[in-house]
Amino acid sequence: MRLTQAHVRGICATALQYLDDDQAPAAARHLHRAVDSAIHRRHPDADRRAKRALHRMTLDSLPGWTEAATRADLATQFRETARLGLDLAGMVGRSYAPVAAGIWFHGAYSARRVRVCEAWPTRPSCDGRPWLRLWTDDENAPNPLVLAAEFAA
Repeated sequence: MRLTQAHVRGICATALQYLDDDQAPAAARHLHRAVDSAIHRRHPDADRRAKRALHRMTLDSLPGWTEAATRADLATQFRETARLGLDLAGMVGRSYAPVAAGIWFHGAYSARRVRVCEAWPTRPSCDGRPWLRLWTDDENAPNPLVLAAEFAA
């Protein structure tokens, strides 16, 4: 398994689901448990060496985690790392298909069109990615224009 920054962004985005975003004091065990759970969720078939390397890369991408006073501070660091490189304003006005592909290859989120008649999913997508909501100009068109984008979590 060749590890990239897309893997790290994905682990950070998924780790948010395993970390309480509250004002309780942060401990290293909270961080390690969230990262390990996210790695297991995103890459269950990876060998131990790859998982260890991914764990190390993820911690290296969070330089201020040792100074985090609360779990909310840890969650903020995860969120910032996961969203690095995603420009929501740059998605507006573009066709849905290339925007959705760019979100997928970014590695942290899954794109989903907002439709009036469908309920929003409460669970993450198939591989543990959180959702990124995309509003389009025509919800029935195969490749409509994106009007707005928003992180679901």
